[in-house]
Amino acid sequence: MPPVALRVSTPAGELTLPGDHPAVVGRSGDADVVVNHPKVSRRHVALEPSPEGWVARDLSTNGIWHDGQRVGAVRVSGDVTRLRLGGADGPELALTALVPAAAPPAAPAEPDLDELETRLALGGVPSPAAQRPGRGSAPVPPAAPAAVPGRPAGAQPPAGMPAQRPAPAPTPAPSARRRPPRWLSTVPTLIWLFAAAFAIGALVALS
Repeated sequence: MPPVALRVSTPAGELTLPGDHPAVVGRSGDADVVVNHPKVSRRHVALEPSPEGWVARDLSTNGIWHDGQRVGAVRVSGDVTRLRLGGADGPELALTALVPAAAPPAAPAEPDLDELETRLALGGVPSPAAQRPGRGSAPVPPAAPAAVPGRPAGAQPPAGMPAQRPAPAPTPAPSARRRPPRWLSTVPTLIWLFAAAFAIGALVALS
């Protein structure tokens, strides 16, 4: 708990004590709060902070007076506590504890939509982001059922009958390649023999 400040009012003026250490009210110049009056002792009242608030404790011979009665100590609250020093008609000491105002309750944080969608998606429920189309994208229409031969387009199969799949298209058979005639395979050999005979004849004629 933060320290509670104390407002002190005397006939000479007013000041505020921070609340982190005790203070003394008296006629002495060394006192924290000086009240120059013949009925006031040099050290008349001790102002002591505590976790529960402030306490004004009598240190004098002539005493302190509260509501017309002499008291040894008085607890100071948020309301003004008025004391008389040295007698019922002595100088007045007004004390007020400055209790800090309670902070307003914090507003509940808004749920994170991204985190919520992620949790729903992990739990097996499709998130709204997955169900709605993205910005700028057109919705994808459902695929049309394949047409079945002998049934009008768009007609549903009778109840109890499984949907028929379209028959696969026949694969064209590879075309047969015609083989060349066998005599064409002897043409290179005949050309080679003709060239050899021509070469030999030419050599014989030159010799």
